[in-house]
Amino acid sequence: MKAIRDPVHGYIELGELPLSLLDTKEVQRLRRIRQLGLSHLVYPGANHTRFEHSLGVMHLAKYMTAHVEERYRDELVAAALLHDIGHGPLSHVTEELMVRHARRRHYDTEDILRSGEVSDVLGDFSLQPSNVSRHIRGDTHVGQILNSEIDVDRMDYL
Repeated sequence: MKAIRDPVHGYIELGELPLSLLDTKEVQRLRRIRQLGLSHLVYPGANHTRFEHSLGVMHLAKYMTAHVEERYRDELVAAALLHDIGHGPLSHVTEELMVRHARRRHYDTEDILRSGEVSDVLGDFSLQPSNVSRHIRGDTHVGQILNSEIDVDRMDYL
């Protein structure tokens, strides 16, 4: 168990699964994507990244999953940490281009989860990329924790 200091949530405890996912290039890439797109050009304090946001979402999801069936907990922790890996540069600013030219949205993550380092980590923990992706999209009853009208993604948005 390791803990990371977060300015909003205090100490966030990380077990083996999140630590392994944090070390992947797919998750590390989120350090270079700003949470609020170009807002930092107008608001100098708007500097947080998708990486920091994903840690916060995972932290909140862990609280919400305390009463969820154990078999879903690791899937939801992984989904929470990975929910933004589909974002392109400048986050939502470029999403319209992604839809038009790549025919994908930021939550279309299954192909990313099935390849690269993330796929290896999910396999090491016997997690199915398709299940994690369905939780990210909110297509499962427990996935509603991550993607619904009131969810942990929105709770940690700013």
